[in-house]
Amino acid sequence: MSKNKNYPFNTRLRYAIDNFMSRGSSSIFLALLCLFLFGFLVMVLIRSIVNTFMPDETLSSWGEIPWRVYVAVMEGSAAETDGDSNWVAKITSILGVLVGLVLFSSMVAFITSVFTAKLDELRRGRSLVLENDHTLILGFGDRILEVIRELIEANESEPDAAIVILADNDKEEMDNMIRDNISDFVSTRVITRSGVVTNINNLKKVMAADAKSVIIMNSAASWQPEDEKNLADALVLKSIMSIIAVCDGDEHPPIVCEIHSDRDRSLAENISNGDVKALNEVSVLSRMIAQLALSRNGLSVVYSDMVGFDGNEFYFYQPDDGWGGPLNFGESINRFNSSTPMGIHNADGQIILNPPKETPVNDDDELIIFAEDDSTIFYFNEPVFQPTVDKIPTSEMKPRSHRIALLNWTTKTGIILEKLCSYLPEGSELCTFVSAILPEMDILKGSLSESYPHINISIKEVDLNDLEKLDKLEPQEFESILILSPGGATIEEMDAYVISLLIRIRQILISKSNKWPKLITEVMDSDNIDIILNSGVEDFMVSNQFVSQIMAQVSEEPLALDVYDDLFQAEGSELYIKPASFYFDFSGQESLTMPYGECVQAAQLRNEVIFGLQIHEDQKNKEKMFGIILIPDKKDEFTIRKEDGLIALAEDET
Repeated sequence: MSKNKNYPFNTRLRYAIDNFMSRGSSSIFLALLCLFLFGFLVMVLIRSIVNTFMPDETLSSWGEIPWRVYVAVMEGSAAETDGDSNWVAKITSILGVLVGLVLFSSMVAFITSVFTAKLDELRRGRSLVLENDHTLILGFGDRILEVIRELIEANESEPDAAIVILADNDKEEMDNMIRDNISDFVSTRVITRSGVVTNINNLKKVMAADAKSVIIMNSAASWQPEDEKNLADALVLKSIMSIIAVCDGDEHPPIVCEIHSDRDRSLAENISNGDVKALNEVSVLSRMIAQLALSRNGLSVVYSDMVGFDGNEFYFYQPDDGWGGPLNFGESINRFNSSTPMGIHNADGQIILNPPKETPVNDDDELIIFAEDDSTIFYFNEPVFQPTVDKIPTSEMKPRSHRIALLNWTTKTGIILEKLCSYLPEGSELCTFVSAILPEMDILKGSLSESYPHINISIKEVDLNDLEKLDKLEPQEFESILILSPGGATIEEMDAYVISLLIRIRQILISKSNKWPKLITEVMDSDNIDIILNSGVEDFMVSNQFVSQIMAQVSEEPLALDVYDDLFQAEGSELYIKPASFYFDFSGQESLTMPYGECVQAAQLRNEVIFGLQIHEDQKNKEKMFGIILIPDKKDEFTIRKEDGLIALAEDET
């Protein structure tokens, strides 16, 4: 016997009603509907009984009674239906009106409240997303707008593409921020949902298992304290595990994430059998900045074009019908017209940039192609250009020493110093100026001095805000000055500090010398680029933009991160802009006119791959990409002067 039998019937009835009503809005609606029907039937019964004893002469038949009651209940008007009836019929109509006002109004109020609650739920972003083959972004931060812009560019050729964002932020806040900053979405729909990104139910709602790729944003910036970065990295790892759980441990979509710790990054990439690519902002940007210091002006423009979908990208290409017979890497370069092979992705999964030209390209191998779009890649079984250049200048060129200054100590400074040491020849000098010398700086300096005794490394304390003390550093005597962006409360605050430091250096250089060092700076907000350029900077690195672009590109092609990792290492080949005099003999003449294909051949004779030119007279022209021309048609003719440059993938700067 149930224990509930011990309670009075009315108590048990009340308990049953409570349980029924607690099931949700459908139970409440059903209860109101039943109550409404019960009230309607009672009023029909009362009206029928009254009509039996006191017939209503205005009724044409008994079947009209339910209609009279219905009109009174629904319209709330007894006068319209029973104006000429007897007084008893009028009273029953009035009762019907009262029942209608109470019960029908309750139903209307309930439906309105449910509808309002549904709108609130939609505003909160809790509803299901019915998408597949979409790009899923977990998290919302400073980089989100740049990532969305890049994905919109990537999706331009698709008729209907979707980006789904799941974050802890308020949905309306996210929607407003996106709409305020992005005006043209082309063919891409951006859908936002609010919720915990590590929650499996939330990931199921945004169809994580059916996504084309997943981008996980790190909630901590590189300049924030270590404990905050460690916690943010742990949340990224948990998000990866949650996605694997949503996929029931089966194959999951490619995942791109940002992780600060080398240990956690390695853990993330080996956490499953699927594609997980972990990016370290500090490592990538530090290596980029180090290479900017060693090459001619304009390399940052090349990098910017390379990492964004708006310019040229890397593609892994293999013809459907194979390579059409024996082929080596050197021959492959002339089998493409307006795109350039940069390396080989072989059947073993290895990525080899600028391999020896005799390296065979097998049918199972892919070429790493630098092209504007995959639709512009065309492979020809015969050479598209027959070069005539068969020799290059034979003058011996040795690596030259450099004198480089770094201003500010950030999370990137140590890596930049280490990378510069691995590139620089004997006799070079690295001077770092900081506001206060900390123990870890001296430790790093000692370690680098021991590993690279041929390089003079110094760390000096100076107030960079003091113009007189900055003047004593003699900035005009350095070949390159790297101005790094320190941490700050906001991106605008960080850029403001960099710009103010640039103004001081610019003032010193104007008063001291006509020959300026190469100024390289780190910019956080791309909106500040014009201000930076007007301060005399010749190379700049837009940190937020670069990392966002790389993440977006890797989400479309996971192997692209492996190419960047290879490209930014001291071992192997890197990007340089080299003088045209390295490739052609200008003796007795100021310029040479030739097809671009001859430049490609001259680079091959130096065991290099080139994919563009730099026209010296346009170096200051923003409208002409600062003189940078990438992968032109091999038959396009150019007038080249010895001060012009060739953009080369080469082992060193010589």
